[in-house]
Amino acid sequence: MPELTLDGVVVEEQKNYYMVSTQKNDLRCTVKGALLKKRNFRISAGDAVRVQIINEDTAEGVICETKERTSFLPRPPLANLSQVVFVNCFKHPSLDTEAIDRFLFSSTAYGIEAVIVFNKRDLLNDGEAAELEAVECHYRNIGYKTLHTSVPKKQGISELIDQCRGKTSAFTGLSGVGKSSLLSLIFPHVEFKTNLVSGARGRGTHTTTHIKLWALNKETFIADTPGFAFVDVPTVDEETVVEHFPEIKDVTGQCRFNNCIHDAEPGCKVAELVDSGVIASWRQKHYLKIYREMLMRRKRMYV
Repeated sequence: MPELTLDGVVVEEQKNYYMVSTQKNDLRCTVKGALLKKRNFRISAGDAVRVQIINEDTAEGVICETKERTSFLPRPPLANLSQVVFVNCFKHPSLDTEAIDRFLFSSTAYGIEAVIVFNKRDLLNDGEAAELEAVECHYRNIGYKTLHTSVPKKQGISELIDQCRGKTSAFTGLSGVGKSSLLSLIFPHVEFKTNLVSGARGRGTHTTTHIKLWALNKETFIADTPGFAFVDVPTVDEETVVEHFPEIKDVTGQCRFNNCIHDAEPGCKVAELVDSGVIASWRQKHYLKIYREMLMRRKRMYV
């Protein structure tokens, strides 16, 4: 009798086995010995795999092959993400543009598309809504997708689901922004842990400790990830930091000096555009902060 094999996606890693979603059903799988011996490689949630069925009645199988990854997030380990969805809000807790910019930097460094969600829109008065719109305008102008949501009013949920449909997405965000509440509307049968916002900075505490891909359908998976996964930025060469700030990259070569790092040098085109409001001042500030962070990391390597 020929072996029955199926293609699938790893949706959860447990201590001694993996759960794999296939077009037929979900299977509890161990790993073939040859894969266990593969150096510098560990199967992660999101991996596309081929599974050999060993018991159809108990839905058990063995992962016998892994497909090449299109992307990989190392912490927490997630493979083949199509996009990351960063949930923020304007207040409760207050908007943190540095966290957004570090998130955007990380997503492009990992080669993953980014979407910015502004939650708790129902809490804003007209003046606050106008302030948020000004911030959003900068991000939209440099090519990022933005969405608005409200959990109590269930606004923007269908648009958010449409943005995720047919993709593997990771939801992330700082504590207290309502990420788990949004996920609870998308997956009403799942109980996501939530914490109230507290503390001097208006932050909650991270509640997600176990990474699992939740299936909206056989082509749509969503993972709940902690905010530090993207705010703790990966290491790159400091000279390439500009590659992850599109509006600054676009004017590269237009400064007076070829070695301009856009830090108050004479004839800096970026400074000119910041003064005129074309480039947001906080974007230049956060670019320089990450640039210096990468420079210090490189120097520490040789100490």
